[in-house]
Amino acid sequence: MGHSCSKWLKLYTVGNILYTLAWGLYFTSSRIYVKEFLGGTYTDITLLTSLEFIPALFSTLWGYLGDVFGRRKMILIGFLSVPAFSLIGFTELPWVFILAFIASLSSTIAWPSIVSAVVSDIEYTGSKKYSIYAIGGSIGWGLGSLLMGFLYALGGIGLISIVIGLSIGASFIIFYALYPKVHVTFERKELKRNVFSFLLGSKVFLAFLVAVAVSYFGLEFSYNILSIKLYNELGRNEILYGIFFGGITAFLGALFRPLAGKIVDNVGEVRSFMLTLICYTSLLYGLASAQGWIMALLWIIPVYPLYDTSAVTVSSKSLPPEFRATAFGSYGTATSIAGSLVVLAGPLADTLGVNKATIFSSALQIVALFIIIIAYLKFKRKKYF
Repeated sequence: MGHSCSKWLKLYTVGNILYTLAWGLYFTSSRIYVKEFLGGTYTDITLLTSLEFIPALFSTLWGYLGDVFGRRKMILIGFLSVPAFSLIGFTELPWVFILAFIASLSSTIAWPSIVSAVVSDIEYTGSKKYSIYAIGGSIGWGLGSLLMGFLYALGGIGLISIVIGLSIGASFIIFYALYPKVHVTFERKELKRNVFSFLLGSKVFLAFLVAVAVSYFGLEFSYNILSIKLYNELGRNEILYGIFFGGITAFLGALFRPLAGKIVDNVGEVRSFMLTLICYTSLLYGLASAQGWIMALLWIIPVYPLYDTSAVTVSSKSLPPEFRATAFGSYGTATSIAGSLVVLAGPLADTLGVNKATIFSSALQIVALFIIIIAYLKFKRKKYF
């Protein structure tokens, strides 16, 4: 049984490598494609970011539909992202926005059901299984970022789009073929439990989701505009940019993932998440002030693995196992709200400049930290402190 689960997890992790390789290629190329090659503005970049996140506003619903009608069926919808990604590099604005939205929508509908198979028994196994699975995500993101510059040199953004489509298509084949039958659906008597009563009744979880939204808004806003600064600081070299944007960062993140899982299991998911907020407060300020290779070195500091592991663990433990996809979807909804609002901050970057706008994002991490402290002190009576 244990050996079988281990083999499944390894193969499922390969699927995550292919999935995040596609997204790594996309994110590394799309920002400079819109800004530097299509003549877009920072507002265009933040609009693209918002369109990528809007579909996840309904992640709670996507997860719930997977729990009720079958999670494996939801994965099939993800295949719609293949043609959208494959065509995006052969178009200009506004078609880039439209295709990005379609790709994000189909992937987002499938994602809660995909991850729910990994976190289904997180109460008993801890964060170890998710950390192993997430290592694949870090490796895939790194490979995608590293490949971007080389693929661009070989065939431009068109070749990149084709590779993205093939990679994400292969990932959904693996997720669909290997999805554990035991997690496909639950007995109807279990599904009669009102999942939304759990959500609305958990004031602590709702406060946590608000904190995630505030924090993630700052992170998405700042890292999207800082990506252009990084590109310029590295001499507008696509290969160097790809290496630092996600390559080195992702591989360091992969190395840090097992440690992140241990920290969450030993320190606690809430305190671990609070620690990441403190780290990001300082890191964003540093990125706003740094130049040249100093900025590149700060960029690769792997804080996100701990942020992601702790947030996913909090979310996964918030609802019963039969609603695990719904729980993960709720976390996705919070991050989507944040990402969708990023477009509102685009004019701020165009007006104030990247550095001052990033300092604003740094301050938002402190706001998120206070929300969590107040909520858990009030409702949990210092249980987590």
